[in-house]
Amino acid sequence: MNRKKISRSTQPSRAKREQKPLPRKYCLLMILCGLFLAVGFFFAARQHFASIEYSIKNSKLRKQMDDLEADKRRLVLAKEIALSPGEIKRAAKKIGLKEMTASEIELSRISYKPQEKPEFEKPEDTKLKQPSVIKTEETKKDEKTVDKKTKEEKKTKEIKDKQEKPKTQIAKNKM
Repeated sequence: MNRKKISRSTQPSRAKREQKPLPRKYCLLMILCGLFLAVGFFFAARQHFASIEYSIKNSKLRKQMDDLEADKRRLVLAKEIALSPGEIKRAAKKIGLKEMTASEIELSRISYKPQEKPEFEKPEDTKLKQPSVIKTEETKKDEKTVDKKTKEEKKTKEIKDKQEKPKTQIAKNKM
């Protein structure tokens, strides 16, 4: 077998094919699919972080609910203690009441006699009636002067109140 020595320069070079560019339809389709995929990732990430936020809020609310239930149990216990007979006796002694036995109660009932009501009442005719007041010119003048004085007093009082209100509001705002 004879081998022919072929130099590289004389070797046939690989033929380069001319490639056609991708059609525009395929480019647009690939861009749209990529955008759809990216939007899907952003939407999924948003849902993920929202669920984490809700779980944090839920845990805070559960803790608050547990605290409120503990407070409720504590308050119910305090109420039961306050309504116990021993605690009521202590509170009664503090305000000055004393404990009585059954015999002492019986003795106090015997010594207490309610006042008897009168057997008869005076008829309505014998009761005093208030005399009707006849207004004269002098009484009318007196009423007018009294009305003027009360009106003046009311006005001065309103003026004083108006002057004092800003001072009290300033004092409240400073606190």
